[in-house]
Order: sequence, then C-alpha cells, then structure tokens
Amino acid sequence: MKTIPIQPFLLPLLLFISLSFLEAGAQSEAQALLKWKSHLFQPDALSSWSLANSTTPCTWFGVYCSNSAGSIVRLSLPNANLNGTLYELDFASLPSLTKLNLSANLLCGPIPSNISALSNLTSLDLSFNDFEFSIPPEIGRLADLQQLDLSGNSLGGPIPPEIGRLADLQQLDLSGNSLSGPIPPEIGRLADLQQLDLSENSLGSPIPLEIGRLADLQQLNLSRSQLSGPIPPEIGRLAHLQQLDLSMNSLIGPIPSDIGRLADLKQLDLSENVLTGPIPRTIGNLTQLTSLALYTNNLNGTIPAEIGNMTALTSFDLSYNQLEGELPDTIAQLPNLEFISVSYNNLDGRIPRHLGQNGHLKRVEFSNNSFSGELPPDLCKGFALQQVTVDNNNFTGFLPACLRNCSKLVRVELEWNHFTGNISEAFSIHPALSYLDLIGNQLTGTLSPDWGECKNLTYLHVDGNNISGDIPAAFGKMTNLQDLSLAFNFLSGIVPPQLGNLSFLNSLNLISSNQLSGSIPSELGDAAQLTSLDLSANKLNGPIPTELGKLKNLTLLDLSRNDLSGEIPYQLGNLVDLQFLLDLSSNSLSGMIPRSIGSLSSLESLHLNNNSLIGEIPLSLKNCNQLVVLDLGENKIHGNIPNWLGERLSSLRILRLSSNMLSGSIPAQLSLLSSLQLLDLAHNNISGSIPQGLGNLTAMVDSAQKEEIKMQSNSDNLIPCSYRGASYYNCRPFAQANPYSRDCSTITRCRGSFHPSDSFYYSESVSVIWKGREAVFQRTLSLMVGIDLSGNHLCHEIPTELTNLSGLLFLNLSRNLLDGSIPKLIGNLNNLEALDLSRNYLSGTIPKSISSLTFLDFLNLSNNHLSGRIPSGDQLQTLDDPSIYSGNDELCGFPLTKNCSNEQASNVQLSTPDDGDEKLWLYLSMGPGFVVGFWGFFGILFFTRSLRLAYFRYIDDIYDRFSRISVRSM
Repeated sequence: MKTIPIQPFLLPLLLFISLSFLEAGAQSEAQALLKWKSHLFQPDALSSWSLANSTTPCTWFGVYCSNSAGSIVRLSLPNANLNGTLYELDFASLPSLTKLNLSANLLCGPIPSNISALSNLTSLDLSFNDFEFSIPPEIGRLADLQQLDLSGNSLGGPIPPEIGRLADLQQLDLSGNSLSGPIPPEIGRLADLQQLDLSENSLGSPIPLEIGRLADLQQLNLSRSQLSGPIPPEIGRLAHLQQLDLSMNSLIGPIPSDIGRLADLKQLDLSENVLTGPIPRTIGNLTQLTSLALYTNNLNGTIPAEIGNMTALTSFDLSYNQLEGELPDTIAQLPNLEFISVSYNNLDGRIPRHLGQNGHLKRVEFSNNSFSGELPPDLCKGFALQQVTVDNNNFTGFLPACLRNCSKLVRVELEWNHFTGNISEAFSIHPALSYLDLIGNQLTGTLSPDWGECKNLTYLHVDGNNISGDIPAAFGKMTNLQDLSLAFNFLSGIVPPQLGNLSFLNSLNLISSNQLSGSIPSELGDAAQLTSLDLSANKLNGPIPTELGKLKNLTLLDLSRNDLSGEIPYQLGNLVDLQFLLDLSSNSLSGMIPRSIGSLSSLESLHLNNNSLIGEIPLSLKNCNQLVVLDLGENKIHGNIPNWLGERLSSLRILRLSSNMLSGSIPAQLSLLSSLQLLDLAHNNISGSIPQGLGNLTAMVDSAQKEEIKMQSNSDNLIPCSYRGASYYNCRPFAQANPYSRDCSTITRCRGSFHPSDSFYYSESVSVIWKGREAVFQRTLSLMVGIDLSGNHLCHEIPTELTNLSGLLFLNLSRNLLDGSIPKLIGNLNNLEALDLSRNYLSGTIPKSISSLTFLDFLNLSNNHLSGRIPSGDQLQTLDDPSIYSGNDELCGFPLTKNCSNEQASNVQLSTPDDGDEKLWLYLSMGPGFVVGFWGFFGILFFTRSLRLAYFRYIDDIYDRFSRISVRSM
C-alpha cells in the first residue's frame, strides 16, 4: 500500500483542527457539568466549577481527566453535601467517563435510565443517598462495569435480571434498600463476581441454587433480607468464599454438611434464623475460620468435638438454641479463642477445666444452662478477661482466684448459682469494672471499702447472699454508680449518708432481711437522679426526711415495714413523677394523710396501710385518677367512704379500707368501678344495706378469666425467683424465706426492671382474710377477685345481684346484722373458693345450689338462724367440720350429729327452687287465714271498750317489767 506523505505546511493545520475538536469536547463536558450544578441546592463544594475556567474542567474539584485526550474520565464527589437529582446530568456528554462516585450525598429521585450512555464506565458508586423507585434495567448495558454500589438508598422493586449481563462485574452491592422479589437466577452468570451484598432488603424468597456457580466469590452477604427456605447445598461449591453472612432471615432446615467444603472460609454467620437439626461435624474442616455465629436458631443435639480442629477460631457463639450435653473438652484446645458464648441452651455438666489456658480469653458467656461444678481455675490466666456471664446455672464452689487480679474486667454476671466463699477475697479493685451482679448465691463476708475505688462501676447487685457487716461509707465514692441493690443479706448499721453523693444513682434497693437501723439520711435527697428508692423491711426509725421531696425524678418509693414515725411529710407531694408505687405501709406513722398526696396524678399504687393515720380520706386523692391500688387499711381513719372513689378513680382494681373507723353507708358509686377485683371494707362501722349495684362490678362478673386466674394461682409456687428479666430490684419474702432460693413457694412479691405496669405483677402485696385467716398475696391484681365486708353493721338482706359476680374467688360478709335468707342463686358463684356468712341473722334453709360450688374449700355459715337439712354434694361432703354450721339450732344432717326429722326434710323440699308453684298456693291460702285471724282478735278489741282497756294495761305492765329487768342488768 502506497503511503501519501503529509506536506510540512499541513501539520499546523492538522494540529489546529485536533485542538479545536479537543476544546469542543472539553467545552461540551464542562457545559454538561455546569448545567447539572445549576440545578443542585446549595452546591458549595462545587465553587470551583465556574464559567471563568469552563474550558479546563480538569482543574475543578472532583473532576479527573486523561493525560492524552484531556477528557473527563473520573468524577469523584463523595460526601460533598450535594442535594438534588440526576435529571439534569447529561451522561451522553461524558463519553470517556470510567468511574462515577457520588456516594454519601443527599441526591434523590430515580436513577435515570440514560445512565446507560456511560458505555466506558467500570465503576459506579451511588451509595448512601436517597435514590428511590426501581433500579433501571438499562444498567445492564454497562458492559465494562466491574463495580456497582447502590447501597444505602430507598430503591424498591425487583433486582433487574439484566444485571446478569454485566459479565465483568466483580463487586455488586445493593444492600440497605427496599428491594423486593426473588434474587434473579441470572445472577449466577456473573462468573467474575468476588463480592455480593444484597443485605437489608425485603427479598422474601429462597436463595437461588444458581448462586453456587459464582466460583470466584469471596464475600457473600444476604443478611436481613427476609429470605426463606433452606440453605442450598450448592453454597459448598464456592471454594474461594471467605465471608458468608446469611443472618437475620427466616431460613429453615438443617445446616448443609457441604458447608464444610469451604476451606478458605474465615467468617460464618447463620445467626437469627429458624435452622434446625444438629451442627454438622464437617464444620470442623473449616480450619481457617476465625468467627462462627450460629446463635438464635433451633439447633439441637450436642456440640461436635470436631470444633476443636478449628484452630484459627477466635469467636464462637452458639447461644439461644436447644443444644444439649456437655461442652467438648476440645474447645479448651483452641489456641486463639477470645470469645465463647453458649448461653440459653440445655447444656449441662462441667466446663472444661483447661478453658482459658490459652491466655487470650476476653468474653465468656455460659448463662441460662444447667452447668455444674466449679469455674475453670485458669479462666483469667492471661489477664485479658473482660466479661464473665455465667448466671442461671448450678455452679458451685469458690470463684477462681485469678478473678481477683483480672484488672481488665468490665462486666461480671454470676447471679443465680451456688457460689460460696468470701466476697471480699473474690474481688479486689477493678478499675475498668462497670457491671457486677452476684444475686442469689451463698457468698459470705463483708462488703469491702476497696470497692469504692471502682470508679467506673455503674451497676452493683449482691442481693440474696449471706453478706454481713456495714455498708461501707466508701461506696459514696463510686460516683458513676447508677444501680445499687444489697437486698436480702444480713447487713446492719446505718444507711451511709455518703450515698447521697451518688449523683448518677437511679435505683437504690436495700430491702428485707437486712437489719439496717437508725434514721433515713437526709442526704439521700441529694441523689437527684434517683428513680427508684426502696429501703423497706429494715429497722429504720425516726421521721421520713422532708428532703426526699427533692427527688423529682422518683417513680417508685418504698419505705414500708420499718419503724418510721411522725407525720407523712407534705413534701412528698412534690414527687410529681411518682408513678409505679408509693408504699409507706407497716410503720408507726401518725397524723393525717397530707392533701399534697393528691398532686401525684400519675401514681398507680398507694399503700399507707398498717399505720396510725387519722382524719378522713382527703378529698385531694380524687386527683390521683391513675390509681390502680389504694390500700389505707389498718389505720384510724374515720368519716364516710367518699362517693368520688367510684366516680373519679375509675382505674381502681384493688380498694382496701379495712380495719379503720369508717362509718356511714357503702356508696352506690362504687359500682362504677368496672375494673375492681378486690373490695375490702372489713372491720369498720359501716351501716345500711349492701348496694345492689355491687352486682355490676364487671371485673368480678367475667367468669372467662377463671382459667387464667387459676393458672396463675396454681403456678404461683412455681414462679422462678430468678425471673429472667433484667435487673431484679425487689423480691419480697413471706416470713423469713429466702427469695433467692430455688423454692419460691413463699414469695409474696417479685419485681423486675421491665415496665412495672405491665399486668401490674411487679410489686403488689395485699393482706386479706382468706379462708378464715389472714394471708398475704403476691401478683394480687391477677389473683385477687373477692369482696370482704365483714365486721361492720350492715343490715337487711344479701342482695341477689351479688350472685352475678361469677368471677369471685372469695366472699366474706361475716359479723354483720344481715337477715333474710341466703340467695337461692348462690350456686352461680361457680368460681368461689371461700364463703363466710357467719355471725349474722340469716334464716331459712341453705340453698341446694350451694352444692354446685365445685371449687369451694372454705365455708362458714355458723351463728345464724338457718334451719332444715344441710344440702349434700360432692364438694360439700369434703367440708366435714361441724363447726362451720354451729350456732344454727334448727340445722340437721351431715356433718352435724343431729339427724333430720321428716318434717325438717320436707321443709328443705319446700324451699327448693323447683317448688315455686306450691309456695305460691301456700301464700295464697295463708292470706285469707291471716285476715280472719287478725279481725277475729283485733275486731273484738276495736268494738269492745272494756276488753281494749284491759289489753293495753296488760301490754304496759309487760313493758314496765322488761324495763326494770334491763336496768338491773346494766
């Protein structure tokens, strides 16, 4: 081929033409960028983009050009605070662009479909903006693309299958969007793909089998994408995979044994799915694995000993499964292990003795299993240990001596075990320690003043041990302490005033089985962040400090069961955030209930019972309209029961005013308390009749609650004292029982740090007359459904309407002046367990329906005027104590020794509900007889003056004799 020589004089012309084309191209690119800039909001970062030098965009911020042609090849503007859309960016004007990075800005709207005009693009990063709508399928035309990152946006719709055309793609990240639909099987065509991240979407589909074709894949993250179905065994073909994260989905079925073929795998996370079956033994083949997370599944079986082959393992979490058996000894041979968690399984046996000898252990979590024996002696051999969580097991013996010198400890949870030994010898000064929980063990000794040097400690619970001695004043130096609980020990001495220095303290619990004495220090009023203060069940005396009124953040205050005296300070009315509990019961408080208590408008539970309070129920209490429990029993309160109790306190579930000096009648307005489950007005001077409206108390009518209540009642003795909620801050024993033992049969109150108003199970302890004797109940708002009006001056008949209250567990109307008959429909109270109508003036027969009370196991009808045969029935036959019917001379039949005559038996027949017609005719026949008899006698007196005078003299004489006898007897 012949070459045509270029004449020298043409070279300048060709150069000029070339420069003109280059200048025109640069001008076009610059104009495209400037147009886009003009549509952005406050593009301060693009201040260098201006018309003054528009012909040289290569000098602009974020713009990079090629050396040869001078065309823009890279546009990199991450985190530049760009705000706007891509509508006005003319991609066709940037034909040489190979890399586009607009990540971490404020760009929004759709990704334009004309982005496909960037035919030379190899890297596209639009991550962490607010792009929405679908991914344009045209993106599949970017044939040279190697990196595609659209993560952290608001993109929706399906993943376009056209992505499968990007044959050169090595990194694909679509995480953190709202993509839906299945993972397209076309994704299996991306043979060069090394990183695939589709996490945090709403894909809601199985993992496609085609994913096993991605032979070069090194990282696969499909976590938190609502994936379902099993893990495909084809994943075992990904021979180069180093990271596999399928966590937080709904994957089911077993872990495929093929996963053991991933020889290069370093991180495996299958946590928070619904995987079942055993852990495959092939997992031991993953000798390069450093992190294994299988927690929160339904895996069962034993932990394979082959895990000991995974010598690179540093982190190992199998918690929250159903694994059983013992920890294999091979785990102790893992030379690099730093973190192990097997909490919340069914594991038992001893912890491998040599665990910790590698000297690298930082976190150990064995909680909520059935492990026994002692903790390994070398647990903190390398002094690297930061966290020990072994609560809720059966560990015994002394704590490892190495713990004392473990200076890096941050969190220690040893609660609910059987550890022994001296608490001061087990722990020393731990400068990094922030959390220490030793609840429910058998530790002895005294609290060390050295603990005051643990300046980072925020949480200290040593409840339920055998610790004695004083509370060290040095505890006031733990200035970061937020939660302090020393309950159920044998501590003595005073409450240190220095505790008032704890300005961050939220909860202070020094209750029960301690023997703290002296007065409540006024300095506690300086602990301004306190939300919970419980000093109950000690021997504290003196007045309640007025300074407690400064604790404006307090939501719970319990000073009950001490020997506090004086008046209730009105300053407690300043505690306007007090919500869950104010309990001053069982002290020696006197004076009137301060009106300021009415300012506690959020209060749910008020206990002032068992004191010496006087005066009337203050009117201001009607402002406490959130009250669920009001207990003013065992005081000297007088006056009438106010009507507003029923009108304003509509949330009341427990109302106790017993053993006071209240008078007047029972207000009919109490029938408005639709949530009331316990009404106790016993032992007052209340008179009048029982309001019929009490039969409308809705919470006592609903018999559907019986099964729930019976379940709770039957399980009361099974409530674990070690309730699994966080932070136990109060458990109250009956008598001297230890609430931290495994036998909780005598516990009367348990509290957790969950929201106390949930079902109100957290704190209530109410004393009632139950089956003839005083009893204290816990969880009373779910258990107690009853009425006690005993020991008053109530008269007239028992309202039939009370038999509507089919949810009642007990009814006590004893020691009143009630007359008439027992309501015939008493059998409608089919949940009744205790019925006491003794010491009244009831007459007539015992209704036969009483025999249908199948739960009844306490009955007292003694000292009335009942007559006739005692009804028989399966349940009544078990009540064989004759004293329950004593004082009714006309009663007969079992269990009394008096047999019934034919006449008494017939009287019983006449009194049954089936004989209504016969009784009607009896009354009709008695009417004429009464008229004839009445006028036969009084008619003669009316018409015969001499007989009338003689009759009245006789009556006067009888009256005089009776009066003289009465005077003599006085």
